[in-house]
Amino acid sequence: MSKVPLSLNPENNSGDDPGAARGPEPAPVMGWFAVGFGLLGIFTIGFIFVPLGLICSLIALFTRQAVWGIVGLMLAVAGLLTSPKLWLIIGMSAAYALFDFNDLFQPILDFFGMGEGTDV
Repeated sequence: MSKVPLSLNPENNSGDDPGAARGPEPAPVMGWFAVGFGLLGIFTIGFIFVPLGLICSLIALFTRQAVWGIVGLMLAVAGLLTSPKLWLIIGMSAAYALFDFNDLFQPILDFFGMGEGTDV
């Protein structure tokens, strides 16, 4: 019979045995935050919690918490679709990017002294 070294210390394991006991799996904290922020983005202040849910779900995906990350991402997208303030921000950003508002806002900026020709 061969001698098998026995130890209760996980650092002494050689790693050759695939059935060897490992330490506990780390908790998917980023995935929990992603799902929580996604739900809060749907039911409360969307323009704050939807970006937080999106960021946490991407971090969860990169840290191999795929199921939690995908669920958090779906909830963040649902929060985006149900938030009127986020749609307003996206629409105003798109309108500013597509149209030239300098001619429209130039009289207002000149009135307040913030135009191009003024020395402030």
